[in-house]
Amino acid sequence: MLVPQHFGALLFDRRTSRYLPFDRAAARALDRLIVDAPGRVLERAADDDERDAIEGLLGFLFERGYLRLDGRLAAARVDREPPPDHLLGPLAVHLEIIAACNLSCAHCFAGPLPRNHDPLRLPELDALFAELAGLGSFRLGLTGGEPLLRRDLLEILDAATGHGLHPCLTTNALRLDERLARELGRRELVWLNVSLEGARAETNDAVRGAGVFDAVLEKLRLLARHARFTLAFTLTRDNLEEVEDCVALARSVGAHTAVFRPLYPVGVAAGDDQLMPSFRGYVDALARLERVDADGDLHAIDPFSPSAREALRAIVSAEPGCGAATTVASISAQGAVNPCSFLGSGFDAGTIRERGFESIWREGHAFRRLRRPQPGDRFTGGCRARAQHHAGSAFAADPWQAQHEGRAPDPCRRLTVLPTSAGESAGETA
Repeated sequence: MLVPQHFGALLFDRRTSRYLPFDRAAARALDRLIVDAPGRVLERAADDDERDAIEGLLGFLFERGYLRLDGRLAAARVDREPPPDHLLGPLAVHLEIIAACNLSCAHCFAGPLPRNHDPLRLPELDALFAELAGLGSFRLGLTGGEPLLRRDLLEILDAATGHGLHPCLTTNALRLDERLARELGRRELVWLNVSLEGARAETNDAVRGAGVFDAVLEKLRLLARHARFTLAFTLTRDNLEEVEDCVALARSVGAHTAVFRPLYPVGVAAGDDQLMPSFRGYVDALARLERVDADGDLHAIDPFSPSAREALRAIVSAEPGCGAATTVASISAQGAVNPCSFLGSGFDAGTIRERGFESIWREGHAFRRLRRPQPGDRFTGGCRARAQHHAGSAFAADPWQAQHEGRAPDPCRRLTVLPTSAGESAGETA
């Protein structure tokens, strides 16, 4: 899919679920290559420099298998006019399809549950999926709560893939049975993430509850017969020393991938810093993961450190680091749209039951505020939710980013910055 953007275009690769950015000149050539064979596109080049550039682009596309047998680009185009200063739609949308869970984890990012009153129904979700596809927002993370508690989960997945979206499902797996495992295996999921918090029952169950570790391993043996899955570990202060054993566990249960994310100070975890890893501890754990996965048989690292994220980030926005409001958006079980659910309900910018997602993405007050830095903003990258937790403001410096840049964490006054209401400017109070 070729998605027009203010800087040119994004090419979405359905085989890898990745976006590739191109400038305006390359975007014009890609647009022509959808319709015309390479020879005709080269004939219409304005000069030798443009011809050389198109030939280089053709080589790039050929190497990646993006061309049809006749040389045309194997892509369809999203036919929309992009905004002048931000993406047509987010690159990823995180959708909470249920706000209830069968566990009570000590670090749950979703906060206290249940709050599952009047969740979005399937027709509402289907309309949302159609709108997201029209914006080129193909990556869809389905979260909760526990998504397997949703009785129409398979219908939701089918609605999403029916509109061309690439869903990722994150679950604790405890509700899996043979039928559901088989049905999930039949569907095109980008990721099927199963959550654990350590390589041992003692470590995992201290966070997720007694007996959960052994119960999940039993479900993984069932899942491995039917579907490709990922083990997703949240790194805390208590399990940093187990990362090598987590990789070994992932291999032993037949996981395709193991991902390691730091615990964020949000939800339930925001009330207790005891589980929080230090920046240095997390970076050291990532370095050990690189060594243990040197043979490459398991994709052991998901880059969630400031340095790794920045090194791999495609430049599609002038704003620093965090993707909230620039490349990412979140939607609650009741349809509230937020630049990032980690920022909390104070950043809700509207609900899809009252206005379309595109309208909120373009004009929602929290989205506009995060895209437009103001004097006094100190955020330079990393995670706005971590900045909000430690400094009281999503516009303050993330202490992890400061350490990554070799600076001491900002000892400035604790700020309270509220997202603006429509038509208002943001305020700060000491």
